[in-house]
Amino acid sequence: MKIKEFIEKVNDHDGMRAKKTAEGIVIGTPNNMGIFNIPEDATNFIEIDTWATSSSLYWKKPDREYLSELIEEFLHTPVKERFSEKKWRLYMGRNEYGNDIYLMNVISPYKPIRTCMAAKNEYNTFTDSDLVRLKEQYPRLAPAIDAMKEPVEEE
Repeated sequence: MKIKEFIEKVNDHDGMRAKKTAEGIVIGTPNNMGIFNIPEDATNFIEIDTWATSSSLYWKKPDREYLSELIEEFLHTPVKERFSEKKWRLYMGRNEYGNDIYLMNVISPYKPIRTCMAAKNEYNTFTDSDLVRLKEQYPRLAPAIDAMKEPVEEE
């Protein structure tokens, strides 16, 4: 389970709130956000910080069971799979009108490379695995691909 998915499932449950912080994933109630802190790379319950003497003060048994199952599923997810893949756009430069141009796609690995250029609001995004695949298909373009990468900010 990815971190974002875990937080969404906690927040979808009535009376529970979770958010990502620099310390990890903080879980609590709408009125008390400091009941649990789960490091993003935690692999067992011992690594979870508890700041409350008893979670039964905040949630009923079915709610605690729900949260326990979610945490267990999260802890059983390999750490590398918890994080969303970073997304990139490939900036090609400016056209004769001064507009920024981004690589939209590569048509086929079996033909000479052809590209479509797009304005920023029409660009395709590429994940790290997409870029690795492109570099394997076009090893001579790998340095250019690395130079063109711009991170896509999540909205």
